[in-house]
Amino acid sequence: MPQKKHVSLPQLVLIITTTVYSFSSMSTAFYMMGIKALPWFLLAGCGYFIPYALIVAQYTRKYGDRSGTVYDWLKEALSPKAAFVTAFLWYCSYFTWMVSLFMKLVIPLSILVFGKDITVAATWFGIPTQWLVAAFGIAAVCLLTFLISRGFGTILRFLKVSSLAMVGLLVLSAISNLTLVFNHPGEVWQNIQQSFSAPSFFEGTGDNLLSQLPFFIFAITAFGGLDTVASLSDRTKDSRRQFPRGLIYSGVIILSLYIGGIILWSGANDLGSLRQTDQMHLGNLMYGLMGSLAGAISKTLGLSAGASTIVYQIYIRYTAFVLFVSYLGLLSSITFGPLKSLIQGTPKSLWPKRLTKLNKQEMPVKALHLQAGIIILVILAVTVNTHVAGELFNQLTYMTNVARAMPYFVVAASFPYFLKKHIVADSELFVSNRRLSTGLALSVCACIVFAIAFQIWEPFSLGHYTDALTLILGPMVFAAVALYLYHRGETQRMLLE
Repeated sequence: MPQKKHVSLPQLVLIITTTVYSFSSMSTAFYMMGIKALPWFLLAGCGYFIPYALIVAQYTRKYGDRSGTVYDWLKEALSPKAAFVTAFLWYCSYFTWMVSLFMKLVIPLSILVFGKDITVAATWFGIPTQWLVAAFGIAAVCLLTFLISRGFGTILRFLKVSSLAMVGLLVLSAISNLTLVFNHPGEVWQNIQQSFSAPSFFEGTGDNLLSQLPFFIFAITAFGGLDTVASLSDRTKDSRRQFPRGLIYSGVIILSLYIGGIILWSGANDLGSLRQTDQMHLGNLMYGLMGSLAGAISKTLGLSAGASTIVYQIYIRYTAFVLFVSYLGLLSSITFGPLKSLIQGTPKSLWPKRLTKLNKQEMPVKALHLQAGIIILVILAVTVNTHVAGELFNQLTYMTNVARAMPYFVVAASFPYFLKKHIVADSELFVSNRRLSTGLALSVCACIVFAIAFQIWEPFSLGHYTDALTLILGPMVFAAVALYLYHRGETQRMLLE
């Protein structure tokens, strides 16, 4: 049996920070709201992210050496049935995200190689672009599944490379913006004022708080991903002690990076001027802002036109490289983590034996192959019939939007029961005051309920009743499938006994 690869505490903090923190979300927040994004990030961070991180840290402190993640967390606090349904919803929500990410991989790769997004063209080398995107996505599915099946070490290497690349982007962005600040100190306060007075980028919103509530939802989603990293907790060295510490350290760093990033970008750049360019929109924002930063640096340093072009290419291509390896790192973790938790963490009686069988590297290779096959079929279906299959995939995505938030809600809602049952001693609690711990759980639940309500209300208000109904039915459909699987497995187990 091969020796297990383990993650040290510094590696863990780096991986959690760069997995949850999104440079794209930070830059989008700066572009859409400017300095006015800060209160919403603080509210989302203090009302949702930090409390949820403490809850996850408490669960991993108790169950960090187990494979089930969400299932193990909820099995004792609620019931095995509720735990399985939640774990199944959690996996389903990640499946559609996997399909989307595999089909997006070619965009940053094309910018890295060619310096532009080739997917916007109708054809490339005489081949319809949609087929090139599908072919690359399918090849990526096959290659990544093959590499992951060779052991957890592969996933760890992907996560390390993507983490270090993201650190490089943060350093490049910070040094560049600080260079602008030090060279133009008189413009800093003017830029801050411009950032504060710039109108909200959300259509139909003003300066009052209620009209800016859509951004609160965005701020909550910017802190997503803790559950994905938590699914790898059993691979952490001294997991029950180290993983919770890593979560708490990372949580503080992540919130600081969002706040510091928005302030630094606001002080170094004129948001009003950035919005006036026709070459920047929300679809290419990360590249547009880094390209603009490269232009500002070149102008500040007095570079020639040729040198400025080289600097521009370095900035946008490195940004594309970071996004590409970040996609790979994220895909390696969500391709394995949720599946591992569902197949290995839940009772084996719920699944065919071949799906739970591990190879020599202790990976559920048959389950990985089945998952890859289904992803490939979905990619082909979306590509072959872009209207019907595309609409079905859009509806499937809508179905998982609310389903994706439900596991977070159940995990937070289960925490008061976890405390009430005294599953752990008071000395083992991060927050020793049980009332305060319950308050933290209620804060997370309130934020998620608000986010779900807004997600459902928005399509209703626009008259998109089919989308709204799909959002509501999604969790019900997935829960019904989960209940069927659970009852079938329980029936088979009783028959064998």
